[in-house]
Amino acid sequence: MSTARAPAGSDDAMSTRVKALFGFVTLAVASTLAGCSTGDDAGPAVAVEPAVLYERNCARCHGVDGRGDAEIKKTMPNVRDFQDPAFRARASTDTIVSVVMAGKGQMPAFAQSLSLPKMQALSGYVRRLGAASGPPGAAP
Repeated sequence: MSTARAPAGSDDAMSTRVKALFGFVTLAVASTLAGCSTGDDAGPAVAVEPAVLYERNCARCHGVDGRGDAEIKKTMPNVRDFQDPAFRARASTDTIVSVVMAGKGQMPAFAQSLSLPKMQALSGYVRRLGAASGPPGAAP
């Protein structure tokens, strides 16, 4: 079975190209408006819960209150005590974020697993640990 094609310069060929282009553009716009994803979409923004981040990533070594877990301190005596007044006096958000990103000593780096906003929120949480007798937000 043979199909007849319009000559390349004819009006029918041009009409076919315009229709194909219009169809492609329509499909592209519809896909965008319908929320189609290419697979690398970050998804919707989720609120950062610094207490949860601390519990999941830090409390095992640094303790719930930031003083350092007693058992961990037996094998890693240099675990940072976030309630230490000397630490609190010199700790800034930037320095804490830098350590969280790159790690330090036996502490692993979290640059691949935590976003910058999460590290910044976590830094603020760490800085507030020593301001009260317990974790930020805990009942007095």
